[in-house]
Amino acid sequence: MSSNSIYLPKRVGAGVWTAAVAVVVAVAHVPEFAHRLIDGDEAIYGTIAVLMNMGGALYGAGGVDNKPPGVFWVYSLTFRLFGPYQMTAVHAVGFLAMAATCVVLYLIARDLAGLRAGLLAALFYGLLTAAGNPRLLATNTEVLMMLPLSASVLLMVRRRWFWSGLLLVAAGAFRQSAAINLLLVPFAIAWLESSRPQAFARFAAGLAAGLVAGALVLVTTSSLEGFWRWTVQTLTGYASVNWTPAFVWARAKDSVVPFVIDMAVMWIAAIALATRWRNLEARNRLMVLWLVASMVGSLAGGHLSWHYFIQAMGPLAVLSAIAFARFELRRLVAVAAVAGIAIPVVAWWVFDITADPLTYDFGAPVPQHQQVADYVAAHTSPSDRVFIWGDWPAVYVESDSVMASRFPGFLRGFARGSGVAPNNWDTAPDVWPLLQTDLDANPPALIVDTAAAGWSDFAMYPMSNYPVLANLVATSYHQVAVVDGVVIYARNA
Repeated sequence: MSSNSIYLPKRVGAGVWTAAVAVVVAVAHVPEFAHRLIDGDEAIYGTIAVLMNMGGALYGAGGVDNKPPGVFWVYSLTFRLFGPYQMTAVHAVGFLAMAATCVVLYLIARDLAGLRAGLLAALFYGLLTAAGNPRLLATNTEVLMMLPLSASVLLMVRRRWFWSGLLLVAAGAFRQSAAINLLLVPFAIAWLESSRPQAFARFAAGLAAGLVAGALVLVTTSSLEGFWRWTVQTLTGYASVNWTPAFVWARAKDSVVPFVIDMAVMWIAAIALATRWRNLEARNRLMVLWLVASMVGSLAGGHLSWHYFIQAMGPLAVLSAIAFARFELRRLVAVAAVAGIAIPVVAWWVFDITADPLTYDFGAPVPQHQQVADYVAAHTSPSDRVFIWGDWPAVYVESDSVMASRFPGFLRGFARGSGVAPNNWDTAPDVWPLLQTDLDANPPALIVDTAAAGWSDFAMYPMSNYPVLANLVATSYHQVAVVDGVVIYARNA
């Protein structure tokens, strides 16, 4: 290794460099503690977790979403320990999951290319998961999934097939796209094992054990029928709507493009390593396949939000770290590489600290969601339920309110305002009888109509278009306030 390469000088102890990496990663993630909510998805998980802790079954009366149960279990447990809507605790859990993933990626890269590569992989993943729009920092399904998913790859590299299969199921409990890693298994066993049938059998046994354990937990905490209905049957329709060509570029330019451009240094390093395929050792080839599979998994749903690419950040960090540990760079190139990583990280850090994560990409005037939440909080009691029409579950969290229905929002993930018929998974025909049942059982003290203000492009879907809501408002509610264009109704005396 040339003295002009990006490397860790031997005269500095490994412990010092480890501490330095930890400090840099921690500082990079400070913005996630600067806001109560980092993303609207956090509000979805939080509002459902509150219903679960009140005794409702997930995918039933305890809340409905199209995500696997893992994220809801994490939020539910966190709220049980620290109190409802304690989002700082949730963000701490997300940070710990990210930090633990850094450790796992360190172990992978160290096994493949030494200590220097290990420390760089940990550093790169910590920076990749921070250098982007505020929503990238949220405690979301991707950052929670990556811990067991990366651990599964580590154990695959170490030929611990049973535990690799078990942890792959654990990753799938957070996000369906983790299943893409099954494509790595035949290559890993073919390249790393001499006793291939036994390896396949052990991996299959790990998968089976994980599935059985997961099914048992689902039986005790969730609605199995609802799980199938909302997390499996919805996938095809969800992806088909998102892959409408008119919407792909609009989303890609706000996620895929900046993800690749902002961290171009790492992409160039990883691709340069991958082009040496013929000279790569089998485990390094497996890392290349992991990156390819992860990008496919990130893109599969078609929604193309930036945080979806956290799945690809793990293998990208490992490959680019190995590349920097192996390639000799001139001093000027090394300095440019460091600057190419540091500048986007610092720029996003400043933006993420100062921007409102929930409205940063809205055109003016932006929704004044805290004003609406303050009104709701001031005009309800802790025992009251609230119903919000639209896609703004953040108001539930910011007002510390409990949902009156199992649905935290509507037309989620849908290209609202596009002119496409709003036949989304959460506006399907069987949604409305369930919503009617919920509102009858828990009459909301307030109904908050964000469609009236056009928040999140909801102006095209007024409550008057939906008989369950139109009849309820007409017969049992009256308008009491308008806050930032949002119309609020109270129950008749």
